[in-house]
Amino acid sequence: MKLSDLFSMSLRGLTANKMRSALTMLGVIIGVASVIALVSVGEGARREVVANFESIGTNILKLYVQRWDARLTVEDLSGLKERVPGIDMVMPSVGWWPQVTYEGKERWGEIMGVTEIFPEIRSHELYSGRSFTAVEDEIARPVVVIGWQVMQELFAGRDPVGKYLYFDREPFEIIGVLEEKGENLGEGVDRMMLVPLTVAEKRRGTNKLDTVYIKAKDQDSVPAVELTVQRIFEAKYGEGSVYIWSQQSMLEELQKSTRTMTLMLGAIAGVSLLVGGIGVMNIMLVAVTERTREIGLRKALGAKRSHILLQFLVESALLCSLGGLIGVFLGIGGSQLVAKLGPKTAVSPVSIVIAFSFSVLVGFVFGVYPAMRAGSLEPVEALRSE
Repeated sequence: MKLSDLFSMSLRGLTANKMRSALTMLGVIIGVASVIALVSVGEGARREVVANFESIGTNILKLYVQRWDARLTVEDLSGLKERVPGIDMVMPSVGWWPQVTYEGKERWGEIMGVTEIFPEIRSHELYSGRSFTAVEDEIARPVVVIGWQVMQELFAGRDPVGKYLYFDREPFEIIGVLEEKGENLGEGVDRMMLVPLTVAEKRRGTNKLDTVYIKAKDQDSVPAVELTVQRIFEAKYGEGSVYIWSQQSMLEELQKSTRTMTLMLGAIAGVSLLVGGIGVMNIMLVAVTERTREIGLRKALGAKRSHILLQFLVESALLCSLGGLIGVFLGIGGSQLVAKLGPKTAVSPVSIVIAFSFSVLVGFVFGVYPAMRAGSLEPVEALRSE
């Protein structure tokens, strides 16, 4: 039997009862569309996390002091860059939480005291204005660079450069606004305000650093820099005195988590595809029963058992393939709809190939038993059936 004859016979069998075929395909369509749409949600989340972390820089490390008796100061950082060849930049940081006042409205704000290299070490451009200089840091000039979200909340999006904010009733001139970057698990500066490091130290009354940002020369240098810096400070303050966190390690962990979430979403959607496959098997069994006399006649005219088996197997696979193809387009459309309504999505070509291939496989697997049953019918008994 020619392959073209096999396909034409299968199509005639499917179109003989169009409504039943359409309803049978519906389970496969929903399954494939669900797999593609849900996997696109997980893939979109993963890509957004990666993009945000890469915009900050995957070669950034943060050093925290863990023990109360370890007093980390700016003096401890002198010569660190020379001692560790893989380091590109080092920036100390001090947190300060004053009462922020603007036009009579009061709120508590998070202020970060940093040096003039902040935009460079964090790869964070300015939306307007400028950053403070090394001289302004040295003389502790009361100036501030605010985050994007602060501008939106306090100034309704208007350019605030040249205006004043009051921190604990002391005026600070706004000299710049950082561009919008977003946040990753709370990591970001859109809601923060930056002042010179010396200003934050004076207002807090201590020169003890909270965090040290270290930028490695490249991503490959991160492990060596992390290990060397940790040994240097543990040699001075004792084991377990500092903790070093890297953007790269966090990115890897988040990617593992999002991949696991994507697989779970795909598996949940895959269940509906299996249910659709059971529906296909049920309908094919009904088709075998309805076409018993046809099968007996074909066998009496010389059709082999393998011909009958292949006909029903191809018919089942064709039914699922058509459903899978429609499901692919619906899944892509559903993914785009979800992106418009809420979270970002990204349709993965791999998910399309896997979902469609699985739908075809379901057609073959769940079509085997009905096809074997059709092929095993005896011609005489089949012709006698009503």
